[in-house]
Amino acid sequence: MEVSFSRLQIVFLLLLSLGISNHVLIIPHLLQAAKRDAWFSILLAYLALIGWSLILYLILKSIGKLSFYLWLKGRVGMLGLSIVSGCIASYLIAAGIMIVFDTTKNVSIYFLPRTPDFVVILSFIYLAYMAAKSGLKTIVYMSTMLLPIVWMLGIGVSLMTKSSKDYGMLHPLLKEGLGSQLSGGVVVFGGSIDLMVLLLIQHKLSKPLNYGVIFLVLTLLIGLIMGPTLGSLAAFGPYQAANLRFPAFEQWRLVMIGRQISHVDFLAAFQLMAGSIVRTALIIHLISELAGVRSPKYRQVVMLLSAAILSLPSLFKVSDIRMQEIIHNYFYTYSLWFGVAITAVLFTLTYIPQRKGKGNESIT
Repeated sequence: MEVSFSRLQIVFLLLLSLGISNHVLIIPHLLQAAKRDAWFSILLAYLALIGWSLILYLILKSIGKLSFYLWLKGRVGMLGLSIVSGCIASYLIAAGIMIVFDTTKNVSIYFLPRTPDFVVILSFIYLAYMAAKSGLKTIVYMSTMLLPIVWMLGIGVSLMTKSSKDYGMLHPLLKEGLGSQLSGGVVVFGGSIDLMVLLLIQHKLSKPLNYGVIFLVLTLLIGLIMGPTLGSLAAFGPYQAANLRFPAFEQWRLVMIGRQISHVDFLAAFQLMAGSIVRTALIIHLISELAGVRSPKYRQVVMLLSAAILSLPSLFKVSDIRMQEIIHNYFYTYSLWFGVAITAVLFTLTYIPQRKGKGNESIT
């Protein structure tokens, strides 16, 4: 019998797997683009994302209880399915490469500087692969156990660093100019396209999603960007924060418990690893779903190849500066246009009737 999940379980999965991207990947590039006005860029992107999420909901409503694979195949055939699935898989691979690269780089810089990079990278990708190999049930259950702890730690660091922050740093408001604000909005919008993973997992739900759930998830994910962004601006100032490699992580280094206890940033490592492993495992799992292979044996091969591809830039020691330039200058812009384009295509397909005889087969 196929396992199904509650809406709450999927919300936990999305918040942990997508939220780590908002915490680790988006914020440095957002601060570089918009600096003091980063908070306003988040609000601009939020308004645009609400409109985009409405269209996403209409597509999800059309898909219903079908898997994305069968819904798409029933409307555009194998050729159209291969093109769309290939585009989404390419996006997932790019997102996976980014999270593996940034996570292992963070661990190597702050915690294991004398450990060979390949040991850190292979250990991380092995954990993610094993979680993906165990199935979506394992990934979801990991999320439901880990998210409350991660969330409490996030609230804790916010409260414990309150005395080190000066929110007067946010003034004057709207100083950087419209160009910077729009550039920051592109980073936030492009980084939030990840919400499209709902297309690939909705059929696993015991009840279809309603728009209220999607809106709640979107709002919480935006909150996961807004909180650390405001905290970084207030703690370090707009220009120093923009120069930091991991501004959200650096806030942990300000934490003092009494007069004797400091250096509790290992708790940030727990947050990072919890979210990154779940996110990487989910990406590996979804790529295998998009491949549409029936045989468990070949699905494992797809997962193994996916895990290897995600780790290659890190193993080949691609320059961190070069990688961040590519992400900042290209990834978020192309991600935005990809998300808009693929949503428009899929929304158009909702008006094409499902072919008779399609949607009754199974890929598992």
